Amino acid sequence: MKNDFRSRIVLPIVLPLVVLSSIAAFVGSVALILLYNTYSGALMLAAVAAAGILFTASLAASNEQLGGPRRGLVLFAAALPLLVSGAFAAGLLGDIDDADRMVNVLPLLAIPDDAPLLAAENSLEFCILEQDGSCTPTQTWSVIPSETEPQLSFVFENLEAGVPHNLVITDLDGTPEDPQAGAETYAAGAVITGVATDYFVSDSLTWDDLPEQWYFFCAIHPNMNGVGQVVQAG
Repeated sequence: MKNDFRSRIVLPIVLPLVVLSSIAAFVGSVALILLYNTYSGALMLAAVAAAGILFTASLAASNEQLGGPRRGLVLFAAALPLLVSGAFAAGLLGDIDDADRMVNVLPLLAIPDDAPLLAAENSLEFCILEQDGSCTPTQTWSVIPSETEPQLSFVFENLEAGVPHNLVITDLDGTPEDPQAGAETYAAGAVITGVATDYFVSDSLTWDDLPEQWYFFCAIHPNMNGVGQVVQAG
């Protein structure tokens, strides 16, 4: 009876499900580790893991049966990259800024070419990037909405290396002394440490939902501020 149950249920049904579940859990774990590491950390993990796989394959090919110490070495070579990277991803080793984790980094290819753009190259004022690569200081921002992205969206370029900035848009009740006092916040981009890029897209607002004029500032450096308005292309 036991053999019949094993041959009809366990081997053809239960065992494949266990194997598939194990594979799914392993792939999901690796995906999470990659997503919660930095870009460079993910590349390093991939390189070390590939070396571990090659090492494991070479040992397996050179020995029909691996003894206890060799089996332990194979498991160590295969598991060490995942354990170390998992510790980094979980914050047990090192300190990864949330903005630098792969899960929070949006590929540049996803950013529309016509997305409104504002930048910062110092901690005094925002600037507008010119075609020649220069950045012109400004306290005004005339936004031409993107035709490919109907929601309130913008690209913020932090050009100041090693310094955190972000871009916040509120109504005109905000002031340099206390930007949040009585102000309605329409958009608050992520705080990013330069040199880096943030692409913000609102879940519910379009540029048409903003008043005729509005206030923008950096939450880290409130002295960086100005007044914006939406204009039509041309």
